[in-house]
Amino acid sequence: MNKLFVAVVLAGCAELTCAQAPSKPAATVPAPAPSSQGQQVHPRRALAKLDGFDMAPAKATANQIGGASRGSGAKLVLYAPHKARIYTLRPSFSWKGDATAQYKFHIQDVTGVFSWEREITGTSLAYPADAPALEPGKTYLWKVDPVSPLLGPPPPAAMIIVLGGPERAQIDAEIEQIPGSGFEKDQGLARYFFDHRLWYDAVMVVSDLIARNPDRADLFEMRAMLYYQLPETEPLADADLARWK
Repeated sequence: MNKLFVAVVLAGCAELTCAQAPSKPAATVPAPAPSSQGQQVHPRRALAKLDGFDMAPAKATANQIGGASRGSGAKLVLYAPHKARIYTLRPSFSWKGDATAQYKFHIQDVTGVFSWEREITGTSLAYPADAPALEPGKTYLWKVDPVSPLLGPPPPAAMIIVLGGPERAQIDAEIEQIPGSGFEKDQGLARYFFDHRLWYDAVMVVSDLIARNPDRADLFEMRAMLYYQLPETEPLADADLARWK
């Protein structure tokens, strides 16, 4: 157990008010057009920056979140909000790094009672079925440490707050009411998560849609809109848009 990791983040968690919920969103993700091939994508400057995806205050530093600096020269960067709400109990995680290198992924609750880690090769991890599911209502921190010191220092941890209680029950009910089936249902689910500023969930659903429909430019535009909300993932937004120039 990394005691320093827990102590530093607990202090940051108290300052950021872990139970805080963002204000009601004022904008929604644009509905994808039905046509795909040859569809023109809006330029990056047309993608709106919206509040609520990252709950960390604008002036929050990396030290407040996890104890290290997110300098622009860092080789390893978490592709995630500093602090975000999440609905799924088995998220997908990704980071900027060396796709051939080994990393140690670590997640724990802010009390330090629960922790799970795994050494993997690559720059992403879908939280596996053999790992204990995250619990509604709890707050967790995840981080990635490079196995080799040649890959540079690890970035600070990111905080996720798993929705629970009446709010989760309400979302369960509203998801059931999303019309359609198959692709249409998933498309509606992606927009729902976007509108509720559930960044991890929206990215997961849209990325799955893209994997099943790689020729739909509108899906790449939707994901670019999500990626553009965070400084860490702006290069990913550019890549999604550049695919259809």
